[in-house]
Amino acid sequence: MFRDKAVTAPMNGIAELHPGKVFALQNIIELDGRVAHYPVSARGFAPCHCYLLREDDGALLVDTGFAAHGAMMISQLESLVGQTIPLSLTMMRINDFMSVGNSLVIARHFRIEQCYGMTQNAARSLDFSSHTVEEAAENVALLPLKLITGNEWIEVGHSGRRKVKLNQSPMRLINTRWMYDPESRILFTSDMFAHSWGQQPDETWFIDAGNDATTEEDVRRFLLSTRYWWLEGAKTDDLRQGIDRIFEQFDVQAIAPSYGKILRGGNVVARHHRMLDEVLRKLDRRCTPPRYVARNEEHYA
Repeated sequence: MFRDKAVTAPMNGIAELHPGKVFALQNIIELDGRVAHYPVSARGFAPCHCYLLREDDGALLVDTGFAAHGAMMISQLESLVGQTIPLSLTMMRINDFMSVGNSLVIARHFRIEQCYGMTQNAARSLDFSSHTVEEAAENVALLPLKLITGNEWIEVGHSGRRKVKLNQSPMRLINTRWMYDPESRILFTSDMFAHSWGQQPDETWFIDAGNDATTEEDVRRFLLSTRYWWLEGAKTDDLRQGIDRIFEQFDVQAIAPSYGKILRGGNVVARHHRMLDEVLRKLDRRCTPPRYVARNEEHYA
């Protein structure tokens, strides 16, 4: 089902996840203690993923990446959609720079058919360059808004391809969406299941059954050392049930987070789901007392 095309920064940074249909646009960042998405102590490298779902008559780009990767994003998209395939945009985290940083850059280079948003001013929140009211109006016009609730099925192209399903993330700190693609059986999980990184910038950014060394403790450390520090001593039953409902509803054969390694294969997906569930069970206040975690504190006990 999955086939590597090129997954390293020195190449074109594109990995084919489903033949001819789903691609990961990968740009590598170095972990040196300054990247808030990872624990302060993390060292090595990690990919930032944007995902392209492509048909002959339309494509959907999921997230637009950090602004620093703008030139590479344009090159990657040019090789996959050119100037002829209409492009739609959806952002999993409208208030995260990793999700929205190149929205306007991309809109200036490609024909944007629609930009999915959940508020009337969604397009304005993607504009980081305007200095005048007139300039802002011109930029907003490049991102034609299609208003959605964020919990519905949306099209990829217009030729009858199976739609993809947006879901409110069952566990989040900021406004976040997950997305499921029944065509490829991939679950796009934004900032969840992003608990793996590498030591070299040219690694293959996948976890398969043959190289899955992730432990429950790895998952716990990642959560408590990043934006999910508040889980320690929280009420986690509802969170666990919400995540379970997603995996009960959909046949998930791969998990594609917005950063970190992509999980592929049903057994790997099930294993990481179980590890997350067990971590959440143990972090519940019935097992673990709540405590305040200071900024940049890493607490694993």
